[in-house]
Amino acid sequence: MEIQLSGMCGNSPKNKLAEDLAVALITGDTKTLTHLLSGDTSVELVGSERYPLSAVLQGEASVPELTLLTIEHAISHGKIAAVSGNWMTRGGIRFAFSDHYSFATTKGTEVAAARCYRIKLD
Repeated sequence: MEIQLSGMCGNSPKNKLAEDLAVALITGDTKTLTHLLSGDTSVELVGSERYPLSAVLQGEASVPELTLLTIEHAISHGKIAAVSGNWMTRGGIRFAFSDHYSFATTKGTEVAAARCYRIKLD
């Protein structure tokens, strides 16, 4: 699997955290998810369902057969952040995504809520 990051996070720890969280959610990286999400965080896949943290840590919100993940933008301001990009699966199916996060505090070290949009392009 290839991951291409945005390059937009050099001077912003919150942008980096948001980008890391997007990659972890999509790839199912439970170590990073455990570190970045608070114990009562839920992840909403818009148009689908809301996953409690325990389900997210079991990979229920991740993408199977991922071959390429590209992060286009990672931005943050105050207690919110957004990350967008696209990915491709092994069968060549492409998706676009936009994730919106609310931090637990303005310091932005832990995410309290995530709302994720996933759109099939092909």
